[in-house]
Amino acid sequence: MVKALNVICYCAFVTALITLPFLLINWVMYLKAQPTNRLVAIRTGFPTKGVTIFVVSILIAIVSASIVTISVRNEALSFLEGISGNYRVQVDGREPANPDKIISALKQLGPKEAHHSHPTKRILVEIQSDKGALTLELGRDSDNPQEYWVFSAKGLVTPDKEIGRITTAEFDGY
Repeated sequence: MVKALNVICYCAFVTALITLPFLLINWVMYLKAQPTNRLVAIRTGFPTKGVTIFVVSILIAIVSASIVTISVRNEALSFLEGISGNYRVQVDGREPANPDKIISALKQLGPKEAHHSHPTKRILVEIQSDKGALTLELGRDSDNPQEYWVFSAKGLVTPDKEIGRITTAEFDGY
């Protein structure tokens, strides 16, 4: 499903890009064709098709990107909830002293309000278990050093788009 939504998102974005020049040209022509005298009844048509295609494409791209983000976050949380028994955690290539705390911190993953900051130093977290592997990249927040932006390496739309945030002191040593 994530792959299909990625394709839909990119196709909608490309459609919007292709439509934009036509929309702009038709819009300028529409504005130039407006009569200077309001008593004249001759008017060209509003560029309805161009506007509709552009707006619908942008909306489809936004909705599909949001669904991909939510889906990837839910998959990551499902993987983390399902971890039991034999698993291995690496944070920036090192095994943490207490991997259970790392897993517990990552389970707090969720959407948070933006507060005009940005991620800084990146930390790679790799988890391998009997069920598979999960790779996440955490970006330390520029304002709050214990808040981390979480990025997934999975998917086309999401690598540079956060899937959520966590607040923890577990990654202070990295």
